[in-house]
Amino acid sequence: MKKSIIIVIIAFLPVFIFSQAFKAGKISPFTAHFLTTTNGKTTDSTAIEKLQNRFLIKKISSQSYVNAFILLNDNADLDVLRANGVKINTVLPNIITAQVPVQDLENIALLPEVKNLQIAIPVHRKMDKARIATNVDKVQAGTNLSLPFLGKHVVIGIIDSGIEYRHINFFDSTGTTLRIKHVWDQNITGTPPSGFSYGNEYTTQASILAAKFDNQTETHGTHVTGIAAGADKSNNNIYYGVAPDADIALVSYNLNDQTTDNVSILDGIKYIYDYATSVNEPCVINMSLGTHIGPHDGTSLFDQTCDAQQGKGRLLVGAAGNEGSDSLHVSQTFTPVNTTLKTFFTYYKDTQLIGYTDIWGDANKNFSIRVVVYNKNTGKEIYSTPSLNAATSDSRSDTLAATNGAVGTIQIYTERNQSNNKPNAFVVSDMNSINSGNYIGIIITAQDGTVHAWADDNYSYFTGNNLNGWTVGNSNNSMGEIGGTGKQIISAGAFVSKTSFTNTLRQTLKNTYETLNHIASFSSKGPTIDGRTKPDIAAPGSLVVSSYSSAIIKDPNYSSDLVKVSNVNGNSYYYGILQGTSMASPMVTGILATWLEAKNDLSPDEVRTVFKQTAISDTFTGTIPSNGSDTWGFGKIDAWNGIIACLKLEVLQKIEASNENYIIYPNPATGTFSVLFGRKDSNVQLTVYSLNGRKVFSKQVGTVSAAQELDINLSNLATGAYLVTLSGNLQYKTYHLLKR
Repeated sequence: MKKSIIIVIIAFLPVFIFSQAFKAGKISPFTAHFLTTTNGKTTDSTAIEKLQNRFLIKKISSQSYVNAFILLNDNADLDVLRANGVKINTVLPNIITAQVPVQDLENIALLPEVKNLQIAIPVHRKMDKARIATNVDKVQAGTNLSLPFLGKHVVIGIIDSGIEYRHINFFDSTGTTLRIKHVWDQNITGTPPSGFSYGNEYTTQASILAAKFDNQTETHGTHVTGIAAGADKSNNNIYYGVAPDADIALVSYNLNDQTTDNVSILDGIKYIYDYATSVNEPCVINMSLGTHIGPHDGTSLFDQTCDAQQGKGRLLVGAAGNEGSDSLHVSQTFTPVNTTLKTFFTYYKDTQLIGYTDIWGDANKNFSIRVVVYNKNTGKEIYSTPSLNAATSDSRSDTLAATNGAVGTIQIYTERNQSNNKPNAFVVSDMNSINSGNYIGIIITAQDGTVHAWADDNYSYFTGNNLNGWTVGNSNNSMGEIGGTGKQIISAGAFVSKTSFTNTLRQTLKNTYETLNHIASFSSKGPTIDGRTKPDIAAPGSLVVSSYSSAIIKDPNYSSDLVKVSNVNGNSYYYGILQGTSMASPMVTGILATWLEAKNDLSPDEVRTVFKQTAISDTFTGTIPSNGSDTWGFGKIDAWNGIIACLKLEVLQKIEASNENYIIYPNPATGTFSVLFGRKDSNVQLTVYSLNGRKVFSKQVGTVSAAQELDINLSNLATGAYLVTLSGNLQYKTYHLLKR
C-alpha cells in the first residue's frame, strides 16, 4: 500500500531540468527541449525512430548528429569545433551551419568559440489561367518588347522534394537537352558538394537522368519546378512554366522521412548561389515551405543568414504560408488593468495530443507563463505549473498523472533571446490522454508590452472553448518563418485564378471554398512583428496545373487531380492540380527570372520598387496603401509591366554610369520605342531617318525633366534599320534602331 502511494506521488512530482548550457544562455529553448526529450535515448534505434519526426536526428557512421546554427563569438577558431566532432557546412560572418554530434552537443555549446547554438527546426510544405492572370503570356510573346523574355542565362534554384528529374518539362524546347544542371540530394549518402559534409551531388546530364527521382512518394517539387521553369509545349501542352529558357539547380530534401529543417535549407541556398556564381549567372531561388517556431520579425538566425546572402542578382522567394484561415496565433498588449492572456491548446489528431507554442514579448520587456489543466464544468484549475519568468534562462518538465486531469508531460523553456533581446517562452504539451471536460491551457501575465504566441499548426492550434476570459486563436501575423519574415526575402501570397478544372476522367471539379480573383482563403497574412508589410506580392495559387511526377500516378490520392497525360517518344508525362502559396511562390520565382534576364543585377529592394510601381490593383484587391497591404502585398504581380520597369531601371543606371542625357529602348523595337531622359534639357528635337537619309518621323519635344519618358510609335514603318537623332541644349546624339 505504501509502495503504491510512493509511486503515484513520484509520478506527478515536477522534474526540474538542469542544463548548464541553457542556464548560461548558450543554447536555444528548442535545443534545450531536444536535450531533455532525447536524454540518452539516441543509442536506442526504436527511440530514435520515435524522436525522428520531432528532431531530425541523423545517423552518420553509427553516431547520431543533429543540424544546427552556431552563432560564433569574435575570433572563434573553427578548428576547435572540428576537433570536437562538428561537421561544418555553410560559413558566414559570425554564423555557421553544422552537423553536431548529439552526445557532445552541450559540451560543444559551452566552448568559448560558441555564443549560441540552435538546433534545426523542422519545416513543412506549404499554368494556363495563371500565365494570363499575371501577364506572363505577354512577356513570353515579347509584346512591345525587343524580344521574348524567357529566363535565358538565369539560374532558377528550387529547394523541394518529389522531383522527377527526367520530366519532359525540364528539357529545352527541343526535348533533347536537360536544363537541370546541378542537383544536391541531401538525403542519400554519396559524394557531397564541395564544402559540405552530407548528401550526394549530380553534375552531369547522364548522372541526373540516371537518378530519375529524388523521392517516389511525392510530386510537390515536380509541380513547383514546372510552374517556375517548365518548357514542355509538345502535343499542344498549355501547362508549361514561366521561364522555360532558365537553367535549373535543385536541392532535394525528403519531408516524408522528416529529414528536412531550416539548417539544411540554408545550406541549399548557399549551394545554389555558389553554382550560379560559378557560371556567372544571376539567380533566383524558390522555397515553398515554412514553420512557425521563431520571432516572426526577421531576427532569427535563418533570416539573418538568408538576408546576408541576397543582393544584386541574388534573389530569394518564399511562400507566405497556408495559415490564412487557421487559429494559430494569439496576442495581447498588457496594461496594469489588463494583465492576463489565457488560451487553450486544441489538437488536430486525437492520436497525437502534442502542442508546441512559441511565445515572444517586446525587447527589454518581460512576461511570466504557466500551463494549467482546466475543467470547463467547475471553472477551476485542476493542475498548474509554477510561473516562469520569460526573460531568464529557465526550464522545467512536469509529469502529469490521471489525478492531475491528464496524463503526459508539460515542458516550459524560457530565455531572453540574444539576437533581439526579447523574452521568449517555448511550451510543449505532450499528452497521452486528457480527461473528459478538461483542457490544457496557457496563462501569460505581464504589466506592459505586447506578447505574441504561435502554435505549431502542424499538431495543434489555439481555442477559447467558448469560455469567458479565454482567447480564441486567429490568423493575424500568420506569415511563416522561412518564406515570410526575412527582411530581404520576397514573400508570395496566393490569389485565386481558377475555381474549377476537368480531370482525365472527364470529371469537372470545383473548389467551392474559394472565389475567383479574390485572395485565397489559406494565404497567410502580415504584418511581421517589427511592422513590415507582408506578403510582398500575390500570385495565382489556387488550382494551378503543372507537371506531376510519374512516380505517384498510381496513388489514388492524386488520380482525381490529374489533368493531362502527354506521350513523347514513347514516354508518358503527367500534369495535374495542386494549390497553396507553394504554387504562388514559384510563379513569382519564374517571373523574377525573366526580370533578371532584363536586368541581371536586380536587387531585392529594386524588386519591391517594381512591385509598388506595377502590381495590379482591382476591385478584388481594393485600394492598396502606399506601403502595401498585409493581405495582398503591393497587389497581383504583373510580369509584363514589371519587366518594362526593370528595363527602365537598367536604362537609368546606364545613363548615370555613362553621363549621357538620352537613351532609347527597347532596341530592337516591335512597333513602339521609348526615350528616357537622364537630365533636364530644353529645345529637345527627335527625328527618325531611314538609312538612305530620308526623314520618316519628327517630333518637337521641347523641355524635359530628369527621368521623363517619351513613347514613340513607329508601327506604320516597315521593318528594318533606322537612325534616331536627339538634340537639345545639352547634347546631340544619334542612335541606330532596328524595327522588327
